[in-house]
Amino acid sequence: MEELIPIASKLQDVLGALGQNTHIDLPQIVVIGGQSSGKSSVLESVVGRSFLPRGTGIVTRRPLVLQLFNTSGADDKGSGNGD
Repeated sequence: MEELIPIASKLQDVLGALGQNTHIDLPQIVVIGGQSSGKSSVLESVVGRSFLPRGTGIVTRRPLVLQLFNTSGADDKGSGNGD
């Protein structure tokens, strides 16, 4: 199954570039909430890394599409806080 993820991703990219429907049933999560309610923190918690910009006011005001890949066996030297 893991071999299909890069293939599905490439297929979505190619079909999207051609203006075609790219609907592939993959697991999805939606995070909804008011300004500064912790949506970005929830996503970073799911990923296990700090990767979104920080600041005051509206900082991440845009839709995000995250593609997560299982890299079990890879040497993970990060501490989960962006290191």
